[in-house]
Amino acid sequence: MSTPSPDLSVARRPGRPRSEKTDAKAVRDRLLDAATELAVEQGFEACGLREIAARADVSSGMIAYYFGDRAGLYEAMFERAIERVAEQVRALMEDPARSGGDRLDEFVRIQVAAIAADPWLPKLIVREVLAHADSSSHKKFVQVVGRGPLMLVVRWLEEEQERGAMRGDFDPRMMAMTIISLSAFPFLMLPVMGDELGIELDEGFPERLIRHNQQIIARALRARTEEDR
Repeated sequence: MSTPSPDLSVARRPGRPRSEKTDAKAVRDRLLDAATELAVEQGFEACGLREIAARADVSSGMIAYYFGDRAGLYEAMFERAIERVAEQVRALMEDPARSGGDRLDEFVRIQVAAIAADPWLPKLIVREVLAHADSSSHKKFVQVVGRGPLMLVVRWLEEEQERGAMRGDFDPRMMAMTIISLSAFPFLMLPVMGDELGIELDEGFPERLIRHNQQIIARALRARTEEDR
């Protein structure tokens, strides 16, 4: 006997007609979006599955159908976010048309633009990854980011040092971590200290941060000339 397909129609709300068909990917994405929003607001463990489903405007059975359980939902949510960034960094580091300062500038842009698109991500990493070293999300972060694109960046910085294009007195591992920190930390800091600093987290902020980071990183890494010595 075949297993009946789940009802993919959205949960009804007063005054809203019931949809006959709903795209399966859209339902899954809405659940992931709702879970990430609530995880930032409350912490993932405090989120009820029914609350997540209600925020996504779907029946709670969809969580079990698409993700199995709470852990499966969280892993899918987190993996979707970090893999978006990882794929872009991997493509950049493997693109032979990109080199030197151009590649460095684009790496900075990818980091800031990704966080601007998903501003909950730094807070989520702090709350669910750094605070829980034994969690599945911590392991996934190390696997997707630490053992993949991050090491590509480190190796590229080492190669630039070897050919004399970048100064040789910095640690490529520390520098890769620094660039990522310069991109992420302002999004954590500004909601707390933005008024004191007179900096607004508005639509133009990501581009201003990109230019700022590009300038200071380029100056820090460029190979020293005779005039510098």
